[in-house]
Amino acid sequence: MTGKIIESLRGELAELQAVGAIGKTAIGEFDTRFPLPVRHFTAAQIRKLRESLHISQPVFAQHLHTTASTIRKWEQGHSRPSGPALKLLNVIADKGLQAIL
Repeated sequence: MTGKIIESLRGELAELQAVGAIGKTAIGEFDTRFPLPVRHFTAAQIRKLRESLHISQPVFAQHLHTTASTIRKWEQGHSRPSGPALKLLNVIADKGLQAIL
């Protein structure tokens, strides 16, 4: 229930910002207190994300500060990203690779 309320408020704030009633600072403060939930990715989604960036597993691994072996395991479904790596995947999926460079 709480998640639905927060998402509803996030939408309302976005509309208020769109009409100029509030600034980016208000949105930023809200996002700081109520960060977006971290999405989980399937093996196929991770591979598709990497391929959409036109980079190899070793290069993707460098950007995520992990190993090519880890990327390979994620893409084969042998393991799943978690913690900071999962957060970085969310940022890359939402904002592109440039957001973490």
